[in-house]
Amino acid sequence: MRKEYDLQTDVLATIVAATSVTKNHSDLLTAFATRTDYRSARYVMARDVYSERPARILDAEDREIAADYHAWIDAQLEAHGGSVRAVWEAYRNAGYRLTEIRPLLHYFVHDRGGEQDNFVQLEVWEEQEFVERELFPRDDSWGLPRIDELRRGATGMAFIERSEPRMLGTPRYRLEGAIDMQQFISLATAMYDRRRRADGDRRLVETNRSTGEQRIVTVRELTPGYDQVRWSGRRFFDDWSASSAGRAGHRACLRWTFNTSDYTDPSGMRELSFVPQWAHTRKIAELKNTGKLDVYSLYGKLTQFDERIGMPFAWYFYGLHGNLIKSGQMERVLEAAEDGLIVLPEHDYQVLRRWSQHPYGF
Repeated sequence: MRKEYDLQTDVLATIVAATSVTKNHSDLLTAFATRTDYRSARYVMARDVYSERPARILDAEDREIAADYHAWIDAQLEAHGGSVRAVWEAYRNAGYRLTEIRPLLHYFVHDRGGEQDNFVQLEVWEEQEFVERELFPRDDSWGLPRIDELRRGATGMAFIERSEPRMLGTPRYRLEGAIDMQQFISLATAMYDRRRRADGDRRLVETNRSTGEQRIVTVRELTPGYDQVRWSGRRFFDDWSASSAGRAGHRACLRWTFNTSDYTDPSGMRELSFVPQWAHTRKIAELKNTGKLDVYSLYGKLTQFDERIGMPFAWYFYGLHGNLIKSGQMERVLEAAEDGLIVLPEHDYQVLRRWSQHPYGF
């Protein structure tokens, strides 16, 4: 079912699929500019962390036996009584080959300007088909896969004799999504607020251990500042706008991409969230072994970090992510600022202070 924030259409998917993969994605950017509403689309980054997946089955002469490996293997298991060994016996000498898809996810952004969340994130797969192994090993000396492994495509890893996988055809684009992030964030915020209000209204029985006296209280009454807590995704963009990063004109959508999630649990409770992914391409080392540094040296390293990233107050947002900058380092900077040992711009100090009062991260 199409989501409220997903702007992808059959026309957009067709345009993306019909565009040739070129260096720097120049043809796709031209297609966006001339054939879609995303005329200002810019390339942001690629994510090369996805596993290869089974695609087709070919014979030894590259004739197609099945266009969909998963449908074929399900049919074979059904025909052979669910027996992995029976399927293997039927095809181990057939010389069939399994093709796979090597996926790479590209992020583009159409920035509509104004508010920091006012952009469309375009997610496009680049997929290359290749073949490097036969469907089944010729013998079972290394054992046979379990049925769940067979369904996933782990059929025994019988590699064809060659130094490199053989590419089939040319890479192709496939549209994954066109997400209106402003709509996504608005919807996610409303869902979070409704859920939090409902949780805050839950009534509990509080018992005085000394007197045994009981009273009915709500979660809200037991939690100082309960109604001040806001959804972390909304806070990310608000913090960006308020900080030196936003004030200097840097756009969050060109510095980060957003791995979105839309999950409904078995009870019907729906939750939208995202994890920000940095878009820098330079190798940036984690800020480690700072525990013994004085706060001046620590802040100096954070300033150097900003210079490498190319924007002010970058360390704060990387601290929210948590891989390169740690929350303990952020807390030390706040303490030093409050003690008058270092000077932060007032707007950055206020962002850091609000984070300390109600910490969040990704």
